[in-house]
This record gives sequence, structure tokens and C-alpha cells, in this order.
Amino acid sequence: MTNSYYFIILFFLPNVLTYDCREICNLTVYVYENTSNDNLQWNLIDLLYNRTLTTFPYEHYQYSLSNPSDYFEIDSPILKFRLIELDREQICNKNFFNDNECSLQLQIFTQASFFILFKLIILDINDWKPYFKDDHININIRENLPINYRVQLPIAHDHDSTQYNIDYYKFINDDDHLINELFQLEKFHDELRLKLLKQLDCEKRNNYQLQIIAVDKGGLQSNVLHVNITIDDLNEFQPRFKQRLYHTHISENTPISNTSILNVIATDDDCYDKIIHYSILRDMSNDIFPFEIDKYTGLIYVIHELDYEKMSTYRFRVKASNLDQVTSSIVPVLIDIIDINDHEPLIQINILNEYKSINSDEDNEEFIININENIHSGQVIGTIIIRDNDSIMINRKLSLKILSCWPTKNSCPIELDSGIRNGDENEKNFIGSTNYLIRTSRQLDTEMGDGQYTIILEARDYGDPSLSSQRRLLIIIHDKNDCIPKFTQADYQFHLSESTPIGSSIGHIQAIDHDLTPDFRRIQYKLIYNENNHIIDINPNNGSIYLIKKLLAGMTFNITVIAIDQHNHSLYDQTNVQISSYDEDTCLPTFRQTLYIFNTTEHRLTPYEIGQVSADSCLSLSIPISYHLVKDKTSTLPFFIDTRNGVITVTRELDREKQSFYKFSIESFNHKTHQTSQTDIQINVLDENDHYPIFDNSINNAREQYIYINKTLSSKYSNERTSTLNNILIARVHATDEDEGSNGLINYYFTNNDNYAFFHLYSNGSVVLYNQRNLQLPCRLEIYARDQGNPAPLNSRESILIYVCDALKRHECPSDESIESQQWLLSYNNKNQIKTDRLTTNFYLGSIFIMISILLFIVIIIVCIVWNLILKGQLKGKHDQIHTNGLKSSTESYNCRVEARKNLIVSDSLCESSPTMTSIDGNHRLKSVAV
Repeated sequence: MTNSYYFIILFFLPNVLTYDCREICNLTVYVYENTSNDNLQWNLIDLLYNRTLTTFPYEHYQYSLSNPSDYFEIDSPILKFRLIELDREQICNKNFFNDNECSLQLQIFTQASFFILFKLIILDINDWKPYFKDDHININIRENLPINYRVQLPIAHDHDSTQYNIDYYKFINDDDHLINELFQLEKFHDELRLKLLKQLDCEKRNNYQLQIIAVDKGGLQSNVLHVNITIDDLNEFQPRFKQRLYHTHISENTPISNTSILNVIATDDDCYDKIIHYSILRDMSNDIFPFEIDKYTGLIYVIHELDYEKMSTYRFRVKASNLDQVTSSIVPVLIDIIDINDHEPLIQINILNEYKSINSDEDNEEFIININENIHSGQVIGTIIIRDNDSIMINRKLSLKILSCWPTKNSCPIELDSGIRNGDENEKNFIGSTNYLIRTSRQLDTEMGDGQYTIILEARDYGDPSLSSQRRLLIIIHDKNDCIPKFTQADYQFHLSESTPIGSSIGHIQAIDHDLTPDFRRIQYKLIYNENNHIIDINPNNGSIYLIKKLLAGMTFNITVIAIDQHNHSLYDQTNVQISSYDEDTCLPTFRQTLYIFNTTEHRLTPYEIGQVSADSCLSLSIPISYHLVKDKTSTLPFFIDTRNGVITVTRELDREKQSFYKFSIESFNHKTHQTSQTDIQINVLDENDHYPIFDNSINNAREQYIYINKTLSSKYSNERTSTLNNILIARVHATDEDEGSNGLINYYFTNNDNYAFFHLYSNGSVVLYNQRNLQLPCRLEIYARDQGNPAPLNSRESILIYVCDALKRHECPSDESIESQQWLLSYNNKNQIKTDRLTTNFYLGSIFIMISILLFIVIIIVCIVWNLILKGQLKGKHDQIHTNGLKSSTESYNCRVEARKNLIVSDSLCESSPTMTSIDGNHRLKSVAV
């Protein structure tokens, strides 16, 4: 407890008694709380003297407490307060306002016959501030309550007595003038009330924040009580829709989703009762009505599929209500369904009974058709009808086609015939359905792969968007026994030793029947009668030939064997069989080829097999033959051959760039006769794209080139539309690739595609400037090379940089690190520029000379005409003068010739007159020459 600022007064108010303290002596002491402990000590002797009228020797007594006390102790004759602090509220244990006396009483005994009643009355001081138990409270006040309506508020507490208790309450809001106009605080007994001075309107203001403090009679202020007043709303207004009618168009294929198609919105002017619930008023059942509305947002969703063909327009109403359902509004809603092409064409297949499968059904996904391979081409096997349930306003035309026919190794066995011929398309457009005939498109042959076809038919309408449907046909082509057995060889040769025992197998012949049905492939072998038939016999089922009589050495004879189809004996083939006997001592092994050629690619993972050689012996197959490489002592071959079967294996990696082919020999060895034979082997190593293009760096080892052009001169030529002069050779790059063929074929590319707008980069590496419009110099060209190898082309690992700079602005070009390279490139560029300038100069000089010649020719013609006119005038004047003098006039003629010879223009005038006429200037021919 804080120290009180009041002046502490300790005083005694002795009761003046008219008797002496004989048995009981009452001592009453008044003291303010919070008095220091030093002042809370009393001398009992002094107190007794002050309370009695007689003098009594009180100092000779011993004083003691009758009972132990928590508050006092006695050190005779001094009575002391034991606690450190004298707190009235703590001692009296009062938590609320209290006007009762707060005192402590004590009984003190003496040695005499009397005892003392000591009473300490504690006087209050203002040492407690008022306080509210809760700093924040929330209350609700309904709008439009009458004036003087009161609301109970929590009171503040003060532990001081009534003398210093709460005096009043007040607002401390910043806008207290507005608060004071609406509210008033009333302190009534032990209650605090909030009085309304005006009616509240939630629509104007729905919340007030009040700040209240309590002030006690000593002037101490409490903590601030924050009162949050929420104005409750009355349902005064009806929900109001923003539109009188809601109308929208949606497509009939609008999906069932969380996306709304329409949003109806209603508002409520009430303060808080703004939550509006929406509902649909409809005449249809929920099972078929395709729309629902969000109760809280007014969004309308599609919940069932729409079908324009069933209903094209929906009319219903939407109701908006408050939470209390007291007020509501209704608005009509109109939703038009837009018809779309939402029905796929239907394909109906009708197959003739003789081609229809037992398991075929119109409803099955796969329709099975059975036809024989000997069916005629163009035979009708069924019909197809396609229909569309959409209205004719959407689909006016349908079509059907074969989308796929698998397998594709042969052409499709059927075709569709719509009955429309050339020029009839506009005359026969079926509306809603179209008929097609199914025909065989060609002659079928199961032996050529016509076994089973899976055909996908697609029917399509022409709506927007176009829809299609598919139907699968399974066409099974059945085999017929129409194939002739064919021997695998036209002639068979068998060699056997003269010592071959009777009953041994000489060999095996075989004929093949390509019919697919196993029963149709059964073949019977027979020997045609021959004088040597008694030596051999044949198994009629498998074509094995057996020896039934001993052979003589060097004996050779021929027999004819026929293979007959067992089900159709008109189908047969025959072959010739030659049988020879030999002497085992003269039999040598022979390779089947004199030269074996194998191809392989380089850099394959080793070891791997590359091929096999084989040698035949006229001896029995039981006699082994081994194979060996014929090695060259100077080189080691990267190959190994299996001595038993002749399989050649590559043992180490091959590199075509090191060696493109290998040639060696293989030897066979007969282990019975110890005889050998040889054959040649050639192994070609094919190229792989394993080398990157490499730029030729012979030009001073430079990776950068600096080209300087005169852009001003070039622009001048370009303005004169001299297109040939506008193509300027900038540079030529070159790269090499060690691979061959397409693997080594190189093309060049700019890394920046924007460069192609100004420069051509040809396959020979030439870089030509063809467009200078909007070209900004200096320009950086980065070029890389790429081969055309397989399986993937390779790019060069390095690029060539070419800087094209303005010759008149060399300082703008990046500096070349190699001065020699720059000088060389500059010289190269200057030479090209000089050549270009010379060609341009010669061209302009020739043009100027031709123009001068043409002008000079025209001037000379004009001069000749004028000169001839002058001569005619002079001759005519003289003629008139002679005629006047009586002279005889003679006939005069003039012949003028203008001749152009190369760059000389010659004008000749020949004037002939009569002999009596005097010649002009003494000549009859006047010549004027202009050069």
C-alpha cells in the first residue's frame, strides 16, 4: 500500500471519569492508518494518569496481555504495535464500501485487582484508487429504443470508507460532445446506468466506443472502462433486387461444374440484417429441374445436363429473404438454351447374311464380317446408314469415310460407295441420314497378307464444332485351297560316298504350299517312273530320299520328283534330283563363297560377332572341319574366328579414320583327309558421326575477324537501286570434318537469328551483306558449323567471330588483339572494296558516255534539218530572181541522206540543178560532218 500524503496526527482523547480505575479502566486511542510504526507505541502509565481523577501509583504495576495478540506486544509499561504497517483495509478485511468503525481491542492485566480495556480506533485516509474489474466490456443496444432507456453498466470499486469513496463517473472520449448528446451516466446508489438521451439508428452508425472513468471524493481517478456498444438492427427494409428481370443465354453443352451461369443479387438497407437467403420457386420437380441456386450468394449453377431438343427455355422465379424470413422479394428469371451440335452421328451397319458373323450384333463395339479370298472385286457385302439426332438447322450434311485400315501393308479390302458420282454432290445431300454401300475394293489373296483387317469408320457432321463417331469393323478373309505346291529348288544335287550303306538317307527335298490353312498345305511326294528308281526311294510325307541299292564309284543319275496337293491333285509341282557318288580319298572341302564381305560400324562395343563362313565337304557330315585365320606376320588383325563353326568375332574397337577396311584369308581344314581350302574375307568399316566440325585456323590462327566496309558508299549504290552492288562479300569461313558422307557434310549457321535479316550465310561459308537498311554497325556475327551426321548432327565446339565495322568509324569497332590479323583482314577487305569501286566507276563512265552520244545524235539531226531548210530557201530565192530576168527555169531536185556510223554522224546533201544553173559554192554536193 502506498504511503498516504496526509499529515498523520496522533492524539489521545481521554475520557474524563468521575471515578477512579478500581476494577476496569477503558482506554480509547484514535490513529490514522498508515501511521509509521515508531508512532504506534503507548505508555500505559501516561494513559492511565490522563484517564483518572486521582493520583494512583500506576508505575509500580506490571502490565501483561490477557491473551496473545497478533497485533500488539507489551514491554511494561509500553504497549507496542507489532506489524510494520497499519492498514485499515487489511486489518478490517473490508472489500467493499464500509462506513463501520474499524478498531482493535485488547485486555491488559495488572497485579492489582483491575484490568485495562484498550481500544485502538483506526481512522481512514484516501489511499485507494477506484478501479473497474474489467477494462473492456461489450453491450448490445437495439436501435429505436425510447429516450431515457437505461442500460446497466458495471460499477467501479473503492476500498476506502464512504468519506473517500466514489463520487461520480464521466466520459473521457475525444468526441465527448457527441457522446454527451447521446448518452448520460447515472450513479444510482450502488449502480451505474447508461441513459439514452436520443434514439439510436443502426443505419447511421452501428457502433460506439465509450471510455468511462470513476473519480472518488478524494479526487483519485480509476482505470478506463472501454465500453463497446453495438447497435442491434431492426428488420425495417425489404430485400431489393438490382434488376427487374434476369435473362441469359447458355449453351446446351454447359457442363455441370462449380462455375455459375448467372448471379442474381439483392440488397438490404438494414444495418446488420444484410444476410439474404436465395431460393428458387419452380413448377418442376427437383429431379428434372437442371438448375440450383447458392443460398448465400445468389449464383445459379447447372446441376443436370441440358438438352435443347427436350426444352429450349426455362422460366422460374428467385426469392430473396432475410434471415428472419419476415421480408422477401421475388424476381423472374429467363434462361434460353442455345442449340449446339451435341449429338454424334450414329453408324448403323447391315451386312448380308452370307457375310455376317454369328457373333456380330449392331450393339457390339466390333462388327465382324467374314468373306472368302475368292470373292469378286466390287462385290456388295452390306450397307451403312448414318444418322444424326440434331436438328437440321444445326447439321445439314453428314459424311462417312474409312479413317484407318490396319495392317497397312496391303490396300484396304473394302470401299464405301455413296452412290454420288462426279457432279452430283450438290444434287444429293442427305439431311439427317446418308446411305453407303460396302464393296470389296480388289481381288483378295490370303497368301499375300490378306488375313484379317481392322477398319475404323468415321462418320462426321458439319456442325460447329463438327462432331464425329467411329465404328470398328473386323474383316476376316478366309483361305481357299488355291496355291500350287512349289519346290524350294528347281534342281537338287546330292553327293554321297560309294561306301554309303543301304538304307542311309541321301538327302531331303521340300515343297512349300503357301495356303494358310494347315489342311491345305499337306503335300505328297512321288517319284516319276525312271530306270534308276530301283536305286532310291522317297518318303511320301516329308520328301526324304533313301538309298536302297549299293552305288558304284563315279555313278551319276537324275530322277524326277513331284509334289501333289493332297486335297486337290490338280495342284502339283516337280523338280529334278541329281545323285552322284564319289571316292572319299579325293574329296576336298570347299567354301560356299570365294569372297565374303562383311560390313560393320566403327566404335562398337567389343567383342561382337560380325559374320560366319562355312565350307562344305563331300564327305559325311560327321567328319569335322576346322577354320583358321591366315595371319600376316607384319600386322595383327582385330578379329578372331571360332575354329568349330567359322563365326568371326571383332576383338577390339575399330576406327574408320585409321583403317577403313580389312582383307585377309580364312583356311578350312579337313580332319580326315588333312586337306585345306581358302577363301578371302573383306570387312568394311562404316563411318559414324564421331568427329566435330573444326574451323580452319590457317588465317594467322585467328578466331576473330574484323571487316571494314564503307557504309556511305554502299548506301549510295543502294539508293540508285543497283542491287548487284548491294551484295557485299564480308568474309568466307571454312570448317572440316574427318567423317565421310553426310557425316562430314557441313553447313554454317548464325548463333543469333537476327543476323539473317541482313546477311546471307551460304553453304560454302560465304558471308554476304544483302540488306543495309536499319543495319547498325559495328555488328557482331558469331558463326558455328554443324554436320549432317546420323543419328545426331554435331556442332563445332568453337565459333568464328566476325565484326563488321564502318570504315569511317573505326574507333567504334572492338579492338583486335592481333594486329597482323587486323592488317591482313583490312587489306583483304580493301582489295574487295577497290574491286567494287572500280566496277562501279566503269559502270558510271559507260553510262555517261552513252547518254552524251544519244544527245549529240539528236543535236546533229536538228542541225541537218535546219541547214537543209536554209539551203532550200536560198535556192528558191535565186530561182525566183532568174525567172524574173526571163531566164528559163529548169527542174531542180534535192536528195538528202543522213547516215549514222558508230559514233560518227554524217549528213550528206546532194542538190542537182539544170546545167544552166550556177552551182552553190562551186560544188553540187555539200557535206556536213559532226564528230
